Amino acid sequence: MKVRRRAEPVDAGFRQPRRAKGQALVLAVASLLVLCLGVIVLFNTGQTVSKKVELVNTADAAAYSVGVEQARAFNLIAYMNRATVANQVAVAQMVSWYSWTNFMLRGTDNFKDAVQGIAILFDISIVGAEVGAALQEIVSVLSEVKTAVQEIRDGMQVAFSAGVTAISALDAAYSDASQLIAIGEPQSSLLLARKIVQLNTDNKATVGVRGMGLLESDAIAAAQYARRYTIPTAGRRTVDADRLANVVMEARDGFSKKRDGGIGPIHKRGGTDLVNYRDWVGVDTLNVKFRSFIPPVKIDVPLAWGGAAAVARTPTSFRSVASPGINNGRGWDSAYEIDRGHYSRYADGLDNNAASSRVLSSPAMGGTGKVWLKSYSGTSPGLQDYNDVAADKATVPYDNGRSAAQNGVNKVDVGPVFTVLVEQAMNTVRTSENVQGIGGPPDFQTKDQAVSNSMTAISTAQVYFSRPRELFASVIDSRRELGSLFSPYWQVRLVDTPCSVRWEVAASYGSAAACAK
Repeated sequence: MKVRRRAEPVDAGFRQPRRAKGQALVLAVASLLVLCLGVIVLFNTGQTVSKKVELVNTADAAAYSVGVEQARAFNLIAYMNRATVANQVAVAQMVSWYSWTNFMLRGTDNFKDAVQGIAILFDISIVGAEVGAALQEIVSVLSEVKTAVQEIRDGMQVAFSAGVTAISALDAAYSDASQLIAIGEPQSSLLLARKIVQLNTDNKATVGVRGMGLLESDAIAAAQYARRYTIPTAGRRTVDADRLANVVMEARDGFSKKRDGGIGPIHKRGGTDLVNYRDWVGVDTLNVKFRSFIPPVKIDVPLAWGGAAAVARTPTSFRSVASPGINNGRGWDSAYEIDRGHYSRYADGLDNNAASSRVLSSPAMGGTGKVWLKSYSGTSPGLQDYNDVAADKATVPYDNGRSAAQNGVNKVDVGPVFTVLVEQAMNTVRTSENVQGIGGPPDFQTKDQAVSNSMTAISTAQVYFSRPRELFASVIDSRRELGSLFSPYWQVRLVDTPCSVRWEVAASYGSAAACAK
């Protein structure tokens, strides 16, 4: 029996292998891990750069704000000093007008007496009776004028004394306020810097111990830029007092500086000076002087005279305060280019022959009490202690690389600087380590590394003095105005932090600064 076999496929002896599964998973997981790490690194880098920019901007804002505050303080002192000068000029004007009114009152009275004497002579003579009667009418008019001037003078004394009292009190307040600002403002920079940093970083960053130390040293240095100048009370002259006295004397108006005139042998002289730094004194005299040898005639007759003084305490006499006059009678020398020259005491008001002695002995009609403009505030109507820039401070508006001699100063100094160091702990920076679910616990962590575990930023602002060049185009560098607390042109700018400060900060962190000492 023949058995038939089942036909088999040709490739029946070759079995197809099973398809491999799971080998790509390992590679995918590894790639995903690298991708996650890359994303985390990118996230950390972005967060770190963003936070660094924020801290740098915060440090700049804090340093600039501190500088602006200091510049404003200097400018405020300058405005108060200028107000003081203006007040002193106002006192000089009041003394000038009051002295001139006493002069006019005396002149009116003398002229009335002279006309009356002439009228009596004409009345005695039969021929001049009518002229005498006319002159008596003039005498009556002059009497009415005298009475009116006297009433005006008495009213002026009350009003001007009130003005002098108010100005004296105001100048004393300016003086005290300037000192408080000069001392206290630099120290307020510490509080201002911390506030600015906290507001700009949601209280996450701060000015740490290192930063406070830097600001404290800067505040101490800034306070040395404003110096207190004292006005002596014992009548002696000092360079410090002359600095302000020269400014005030130069600022006087023309009527206060010199009240002169005359025709031929008639000479009108008068002026108002600051005497012993504390009192303003005015003198006005009118004198006729004529002398001839053939025939031998000598005439020296005082026609009118008057005086006034603004004082805090009533002197024993007008002579005691008016004589010998400013700078012990030597007058005043103006060193300013716009008005360079010599001014004699009271513009020769006390050197006008016979009238000069009369004004010292009888400066006002109605008694010596009518010569004073009293300051009832208890403070002097003259100069008060003041603040100005210390010697060799703020001598140039910027460091131009030239020596002190080339700049025409004793020392090159631009102005005070304020350095702000901002710190923020790394555990408050929003990196992957501090964000749950990204890199922080309970997931794997990527440890943030930073010096002292903090991010930092440092910035420096400089306060400097410079007039706007567009307003003073004719002023060149060699004649640029030195820093002064009488001109409100203090400004601020951001500058590079000095390398020495960078090294100091870096050393405190145990690292090195990226700059050459």
